Amino acid sequence: MITNPEWLKPKEKKCFHQISLDCIDKLVECMECIDIEEMDCDTCFKMQEILTDEIDDPEFLEFAIENFSEMFGYIAQGNINIRIHRDITGEMWFGA
Repeated sequence: MITNPEWLKPKEKKCFHQISLDCIDKLVECMECIDIEEMDCDTCFKMQEILTDEIDDPEFLEFAIENFSEMFGYIAQGNINIRIHRDITGEMWFGA
């Protein structure tokens, strides 16, 4: 007899994570006078803290941290509707 109610329930993964406007504002404030190529450790750590407060899913968080420069490309273009997408194979990308 199976007594575990979680048995055979698939662990669903979210398909995307919407980056909040508050998070984008904090990241922009952090990066205002800094060239992404010359970012120091303190700035990098502060940005990681901002993203850690924003993103609960460890896979989305890891992707966002590893791809800072791509995300800031979206922000620099004026995009305020930024999502991290994940397909069924686990591949991730930024998009609107």
